[in-house]
Amino acid sequence: MAKPYAEHIHDSLPAEYRAGDEAGFLRRMLSLFGDELAALEDKVDGIRDRLSPERAPGEFLPWLSSWVALVLDETWPVEKRRRLIREALELYRWRGTIRGLRSFVEIYAGLTPEIVEQWGACWQVGVRSTVGEDTKVYEPDEDPHCFSVLVNSFEELTPHEKQKVIEIVEREKPAHTKVIHYGWVAKFWQVGVRSTVGVDMKAGG
Repeated sequence: MAKPYAEHIHDSLPAEYRAGDEAGFLRRMLSLFGDELAALEDKVDGIRDRLSPERAPGEFLPWLSSWVALVLDETWPVEKRRRLIREALELYRWRGTIRGLRSFVEIYAGLTPEIVEQWGACWQVGVRSTVGEDTKVYEPDEDPHCFSVLVNSFEELTPHEKQKVIEIVEREKPAHTKVIHYGWVAKFWQVGVRSTVGVDMKAGG
């Protein structure tokens, strides 16, 4: 059986302070605040858990997320908030990219979306540079900085969850781009659901 914390404090004192305490006065005095000191020591010992996204108490997560300049959405399930904190630094590396958008949505929804750029890849000398074949000259009313977001969810996501996905994409995408279509689709072709040639499906030769 573990001895009381006041006894632990008493035994830790230098011998000269413990000498002559046959009446136990020092022990009684230490017992007045022994419980408070024990609780404080438990908190100090447990600080490592509070610095871990996996083990920190749920109410501690907003403080922990502030260390990586992340504002948590308290409506997210707690396990998804923990994962977001854990992967925040990696997400920052890819913020504003297709990879970053996919990863952020996957953390929340558990589904990896397709990001379909409206006009394909950009012009690159020696790679994609033949006008009319693998690149094009845009008209003044055309915007090459558009893309569609397709999530293979069908009925898996609730309206609330879909709205959260939209909020994530709108917040994380580059400011000069815009989303022209959000699709909540099954993985197969469906009339009226996944049937827009050039946006969410492709006609093969």
